[in-house]
Amino acid sequence: MIGKVFEENYEWFKRFLRVRFVNLNDYDIEDIVQQVATNLLFKGENLIGIKNLTSYVYTSLQNGAKDYFKKRKNEVLISEDIEVITEKLEDEVLDKELKQVIMKAINKLDENQKFVYIETEIKGRSYDDLVRETGEKKGTLLSRKNRAKIKLKEMIDDYVYVEDKK
Repeated sequence: MIGKVFEENYEWFKRFLRVRFVNLNDYDIEDIVQQVATNLLFKGENLIGIKNLTSYVYTSLQNGAKDYFKKRKNEVLISEDIEVITEKLEDEVLDKELKQVIMKAINKLDENQKFVYIETEIKGRSYDDLVRETGEKKGTLLSRKNRAKIKLKEMIDDYVYVEDKK
């Protein structure tokens, strides 16, 4: 009985979906009609009490199309979520790698430059504190930090240049 309804009205069902859901392409329409037909064929005897089988099929087609759009939306959202997570992981890895490169570069500085750079840039101490602690002139500390920054920039620029070439 249900097979006969689909056999006689197959093209009408496809037209119904094409008009009702303009965003569906022909392949999607075919899939939805076939899926609804399969589902209804499996229901078999459970469809006996339905008075207007054709109307029931149209409603099933409409629900099938809506389910298709929900599923597609979820697939797109999941795909976007995976992309965002992947980008975040890549950023975290690159940040961690860059921090390691920076720390290696800092450790290559001579002890006086490394001391001034770490104390001012990483620990946030003022030059006045360092002058009191070390007895060095402020100009000397500024000069050491400036040389440290120049060396670090050279070392990190080499890293960034190599990374950009990959």
